[in-house]
Amino acid sequence: MKKNNRIFALAMACLMLLAALTGCASKGGESTAPATQAPSTQAPATQAPTTQTQAEETAVPTTEELPATRIFTDSVGREVEIPTNIQHILPSGNMAAMFMWPLCSDKLASLASAFSDSALKYYGQQYKDLPITGDLYKTGSKMNVEEVARLNPDIIIDFGEPKATITEDLNNLQELLGIPCVFIEGSFSNSGNAYRMLGDLLNMKEEAETVAAYIEGILAQTDKAFETLQKKTLATASKTDGAGAGCIARGTYFDEIWSYMGINVVEVPDGKMYGSTTVSLEQLQTWDPEYLFLSTAEEYDIVMKDPAWSELKAVKNGNCYVSPNEPQSFVSYPSVNRYIGIIWLAEILYPDQFDWDLKTEIVRFYDLFYHCELTDEMYNELTGGPGAMPK
Repeated sequence: MKKNNRIFALAMACLMLLAALTGCASKGGESTAPATQAPSTQAPATQAPTTQTQAEETAVPTTEELPATRIFTDSVGREVEIPTNIQHILPSGNMAAMFMWPLCSDKLASLASAFSDSALKYYGQQYKDLPITGDLYKTGSKMNVEEVARLNPDIIIDFGEPKATITEDLNNLQELLGIPCVFIEGSFSNSGNAYRMLGDLLNMKEEAETVAAYIEGILAQTDKAFETLQKKTLATASKTDGAGAGCIARGTYFDEIWSYMGINVVEVPDGKMYGSTTVSLEQLQTWDPEYLFLSTAEEYDIVMKDPAWSELKAVKNGNCYVSPNEPQSFVSYPSVNRYIGIIWLAEILYPDQFDWDLKTEIVRFYDLFYHCELTDEMYNELTGGPGAMPK
């Protein structure tokens, strides 16, 4: 019995000693969290991801980890090695610069030709001193390859209708300069897809889709209206005098917007594809269009005052117009500026068939395509010329 009492007393002593040692350990380690404490919200740098989402996020490559170049297939099927991160772009000409302006005006390394002071009011004074490198195709303004080489852009982009020699031209230029050259086709009806291709090229797909949707929305509304509309007859005229004028011929590249919005009466053999064809006043009188569109305010004054033009139906009825033209004409060059031209022409030719508000649409277009917030003063100046607004 005594032996059992000693064993019990020894056991109790051991338990008391163990409890004392545990208490000392707790007091000596106050910076160590107890076993029941919640885990820290910030894992140590060496801690492995604890969820699938975290693992996926750590697997996304950073910009530094992306390959420096990638292969891009342009509109004529050329596979071109381009930089993954494009920051400096050289446009092949004015049309290319106009096309790229909504997405990447801040990335342009040069212009084909300098902006006028009046155009800079809309584009912005920051583009006044951009280098001038000329136009790859425009007669009398060939691209200055020495200046292009000096600027050493990331890429050269050509836009528009594919010339017969486009593949050879761009391959030769690319070999000469060691700079990637790509072509993006952009006709009147497919500019939405052209912007999607540009968005893919520049990794700006969301911005490109906004512009593409705008263009395709305008075309869809116009196509729907033309299901029931009878198109009006029209002609264009420039360099007017008592003997005749330069007219955009039906079926040419510059005619796209005119034959889309009306019936271009100027049907001549071998009309100039990329400019105006000289037509006699007698021939114009034979066609006798309902509407006449002139190139400048000066041309408007000549036509309205010259008795030789007074027999035309368009002149008799006061249906002569001049497109607003800052920073670009609504109807020429044959580029993306023509989508506001559609709305302007719709107001003139078919005033009761469309529900567009012209001022609202012009302001919207200038914001999206030129990054320009039109003031009332700018709007009035833009639309205040003779024949600029629907009657």
